[in-house]
Amino acid sequence: MKALPFSLLVLFSLCRFDSVHAQITLDQTTVDTTTILSGIDIPWEILWGPDNHIWMTERYGRISRVNPNTGAQQVLIGLTDVLATGESGLLGMVLHPNFVDTPWVYVAYTYLQGSAIRERILRLNYNPSTATLSRADTLLEGIPGASTHNGCRLLITPDRKLLFTTGDAQNQAAAQNRASLSGKVLRMNLDGSLPADNPDPASPLWSLGHRNVQGMVLHPNGKIYLSEHGPNTDDEINILYRNRNYGWPDVSGPCDAQSEQFFCFTNGVVEPIAWWTPTIAPSDLLWYDHPAIPELQNRLLLTTLKNKRIYSLELSASGDSVIGQRQWFNNAFQRIRDICTDEEGNIFVATNGQNWNNDAPFTHRIVKISNPAFVPTGFKGQRINLAVRVYGNKLSPESRLLAEESALGAQVLLYDATGRLLKNHLLTETTLTIGAWSLNSGVYQLIVVKGDKRAVFRLIAP
Repeated sequence: MKALPFSLLVLFSLCRFDSVHAQITLDQTTVDTTTILSGIDIPWEILWGPDNHIWMTERYGRISRVNPNTGAQQVLIGLTDVLATGESGLLGMVLHPNFVDTPWVYVAYTYLQGSAIRERILRLNYNPSTATLSRADTLLEGIPGASTHNGCRLLITPDRKLLFTTGDAQNQAAAQNRASLSGKVLRMNLDGSLPADNPDPASPLWSLGHRNVQGMVLHPNGKIYLSEHGPNTDDEINILYRNRNYGWPDVSGPCDAQSEQFFCFTNGVVEPIAWWTPTIAPSDLLWYDHPAIPELQNRLLLTTLKNKRIYSLELSASGDSVIGQRQWFNNAFQRIRDICTDEEGNIFVATNGQNWNNDAPFTHRIVKISNPAFVPTGFKGQRINLAVRVYGNKLSPESRLLAEESALGAQVLLYDATGRLLKNHLLTETTLTIGAWSLNSGVYQLIVVKGDKRAVFRLIAP
C-alpha cells in the first residue's frame, strides 16, 4: 500500500501552469497545445465536470478537481487503501449524470486482501461547500485483480445503470468462466443492486471474453464502443452487446484463424470492428462532435499508449464498422492515457510518460488542445450575457436548465434538426426540467432569449 506523500490539508497544488507548449497543424487547422498541469503521478481518468473543471484520478489514490484556466489542482480525497503497483491503483471514475442534485462519484481501484490483489467499486459523496469527497458505499469488492490487466473503465448509461470493465487479471481462462468476475463487462444499479434484466439476475455479468478493456464510450447512436488491449496482436475496437462473448483467450481479433473459427461459431463470438497488428496499446475513447477542430469532428477518438498518438476513427452510417482512420499528434505528448472535452470543443489529454511502469513519478501532465481561430457560433452552450446553463449535451430524464434570477422572463425555444419549433416556454423559475419533454432520438437546438441576450445549446436525445 502506498501512502499519500502529503497532507490532504494542502488543497491546492503548486504545479506549474505553462504557456502554449507548441502549435501543431493538422490538415488545415493549427491547434495550440498547452500544459495546464504538470507534476502529477499518472492521471488515469480525466472527466469534464458540470462545474467546468476537470475531475481526475491519479493512480496512487488521489482524486482532484483541476481548474482548466489556471491549472490549480484541488485535492478532494486521498484513498489510503489503494494498492498502486505495476499498472494497478486508482483507475476509473464517473460522475452521476444528475450531479448537481445527486453529487455521487463512482471509482474503481485495486487493493490488497491478504496477499491477493483485488478490485473494488466505491461510491463517494461530494460536498460542494467544503469541496471534499467522503466514502459512502462499497458497491462491489473482491473482484480478482493483478498488477496488470485490471480494465476498470466506468460508464453510466441513460437507463441509470453502471457499467464497468474488468481485465483477465493475468488469468486468461477466467475470461470464459461465467462464475468469475474477471475479463468481463459488469452491470449494476447505481445503488449497487443487480438489475433484473441482467443475463443472470443474480450476477453483474453483462458480457464476457475480454482481455483488458480500458476504453468505453456511449455514442449518440446509442451504441457503446470498447477499446481493448490484445496480446502481441490484435488490439480491438468492439461494440458492446448484452450477454455476448468476445472470444478471449480463444480468439484474438477477428475470427480469421482456423483454430478460432469453431470456437467463434459455437459461442457466437462478437468480432471487432477495427483491430491493429502490431499492437498500439489503446486506452480511452471519446466521441468528438464539435466543429472547433474540423479534422476530428464526428469521429471516435482513441488514445494510445504504445503508439503515443490519437487515432480518429470514422464510423459507417449505421455505426457498425470503421470505414476510415487517421493518426494525429504522433509522440507529441508521450503515452496518452485518457481524453476528455469541454463544451467549447477544447480537448484535454492525460499523459502517461515513456513507459508503463511509472519509473518517473510526478512527471505526468494534462495538456489542452485548442483551436485559437475558432469562433463559437452557438454550439454547445454559448453564453451571451445570459446566466443560464445546461450541463452536458446528452439529454436524460433529469436534464435541467439552470438559470439565475436575472434570466427569468426569458423565452425558451426548442428546435429540431430541420429548424422546426417544437417548444416555446416562458422561463418563470430558476430550474426547468427539459428532460421531461418527450423527444425522439436526434439532435436539437435550445435557444434561451431575453431581449438582446441569448444562450444557445446543442442537445442530443439518445
